[in-house]
Amino acid sequence: MVFNFDQLADRKSDNSKKWDREFNEGYFGKLPDEYISMWIADLDYEITPIIHKKIEEIVDKKTYGYIYFYDELFEAIKQWQGNKSDFSLNNEMISLNFGIVSALYVTVQAFCREGDSIIINSPVYNPFRVAAEVNHIGVLENELEVDQEYRYQINFKNLEELIVEHQPKIHILCNPHNPGGRVWSKEELQKIADLCLENNVILVSDEAHADHINQGQFTSALSLDKKYTDNLIVLNSANKGFNFAGLKMGYNIIPNPDINNLFKQQLKKQGILEPNIFGAAALCASYTNEGKEWLEASYDYMVQNYDWASSYLSQEVPELKITPLDSTYLMWLDVSSLGMNGDEVVERLAQEEGILFQPGSSFGQAGINHIRINLGTSKEVVQKSFRKFADWCQKNKR
Repeated sequence: MVFNFDQLADRKSDNSKKWDREFNEGYFGKLPDEYISMWIADLDYEITPIIHKKIEEIVDKKTYGYIYFYDELFEAIKQWQGNKSDFSLNNEMISLNFGIVSALYVTVQAFCREGDSIIINSPVYNPFRVAAEVNHIGVLENELEVDQEYRYQINFKNLEELIVEHQPKIHILCNPHNPGGRVWSKEELQKIADLCLENNVILVSDEAHADHINQGQFTSALSLDKKYTDNLIVLNSANKGFNFAGLKMGYNIIPNPDINNLFKQQLKKQGILEPNIFGAAALCASYTNEGKEWLEASYDYMVQNYDWASSYLSQEVPELKITPLDSTYLMWLDVSSLGMNGDEVVERLAQEEGILFQPGSSFGQAGINHIRINLGTSKEVVQKSFRKFADWCQKNKR
């Protein structure tokens, strides 16, 4: 099937956080009459036809009552995950979440008490931090290091020292990493898992971006030895790959029955018991051959956007440091060579040029000199925005 990713959905008419003027001006300040939004990590494309068809079938029935986690859902998840690892997954290990953010809160509440701490590798997806802080749980940050290619590397010495000294209850890992796109190797995952196991720290692996791998080989934490998977929680969803975050549908995989039972008790306390009827249908439709075909085609298009944008910036503003796109559809740029941090660049670009990028500080202080750019849009939009961005950089660098 041929898909047209040059044709975008009308996002400004659907109360989209990414495109709504009132919402965005509350975040960026006063915007010009015309603006381009490339910050929040969702896509501007029309949803894959197979998902649209399945949802239309439900709409046509004209009844939207309660549903349960039915067999087709379990089978879809087991089949999709079976393509990523050889782990033997059964229904009991799988539970519902309303998106990975909700699952992060459940995880912290299930395994931490006030005064405890978690550990993360920063900069990283901000809900990792917020889920702990709002529950009065401490946050230990192991700052990632950057190699000569601007790829992130884990400082294992510092990670071990933090774990041994502070004894956090859980380590939340972004695998693949958001915002840096790093695809952690099996050897790196095993090192992390060893540290967690030796120090009685539960490893939580957020694998939301695993459907978008550009370079390298994705390794699910479920691929590790049984002694490690018995100390593991995997959080996942089809939302990033197939762009239906608004349907609030995701899932958790927990092999250890004791950890699984504690987690499910917390789900029950929060009333996370039944899936959204449309979200369940969307997930089942996504994890099919038709869904996979759209996924691969859309990501190929986004990688082309990255290739053009990185080449263009390298020519026009060569002092910017571009992180390689190993995974995700999110470009991560170090803008400190402009004589400004990411916050100033983002605020001025939004208000002066109507180009909306995400400040790196929203991923923690370790990201203060960076910006994140969502490439999940048309080539026309990418090229227009990057030309304006490069021109602005040339005029304003210090």
